[in-house]
Amino acid sequence: MAYCKYCGKLIPEGGSCDCPAAKGEAGISETAENIQNTDEDTAESLKSEAAEAVQEVKEVASDTINDIKSEVSEAAQKVDAVAGEAAEKLSGKAKKSKGLVYIVAGIIAALFIFLIIAMCSSGGATSAVKRYIKSSYEKRGAKTMYSLTLPKRVIKELKEDDDYDEMVDSYNDMIEDMIDDLDGKETLPKYDKITRKNQMKKSELKMAEQYFERICDKYDAEEGGMRVTKGYEVKVKSRYKSKSGEMEHRTDIICVVKLRGDGWKIITHPLSELSYYSN
Repeated sequence: MAYCKYCGKLIPEGGSCDCPAAKGEAGISETAENIQNTDEDTAESLKSEAAEAVQEVKEVASDTINDIKSEVSEAAQKVDAVAGEAAEKLSGKAKKSKGLVYIVAGIIAALFIFLIIAMCSSGGATSAVKRYIKSSYEKRGAKTMYSLTLPKRVIKELKEDDDYDEMVDSYNDMIEDMIDDLDGKETLPKYDKITRKNQMKKSELKMAEQYFERICDKYDAEEGGMRVTKGYEVKVKSRYKSKSGEMEHRTDIICVVKLRGDGWKIITHPLSELSYYSN
């Protein structure tokens, strides 16, 4: 037999007392257990998010290094070509002059360093794609997103007309509404990886130039002088969680091009649609 430690009433075997004090203790115990379970769930969730963040940093670093390696390789080829031309232009007598050789070598070295700095500061095509996907779904990502999709001269024109801040705020508000409308464990898309990367041809780079000229015309910005030096059509995969927490994927095909004076820019259309937007 057992008696309640609060009221002294006889408690049936395997049962519990129904006095207010005993019920209060049971409620506190249950609440404590719930809190512990919640803390454990939160901890696991944080661990999972931290692991994803670490993996994302590793992927960004790896892809950025690969981009830089590719750019440096191209830079080395350009420098080698310059060196070859310089050697050809030197007369037989000049080739024997150590002073001239050192001067030429110094110019080539300076050119090579300049090219590497320029490539590193540009961030690379892959980095631009990642920044675009990330900023497109962030609460305050509009400025970054527009900086990647609009030429600098267009942004300048929008600021002078006091339209830029309104565009930024409107886009950010739209993303906030999307976040507020998420159900259950649902999330907005995050960058996963580029599954295909095809270099654009000269004719396609020309279409990209026309595309940006059309944007300048749309916003009454200064036209002319658009020069796209290289570009890629990429197939990029993003990941997100459904309402039930299941990981899902979506795929987009876009173009990433290098606009002279602006750096890497995103064209949010595949090559198959670029001719329409560039005419």
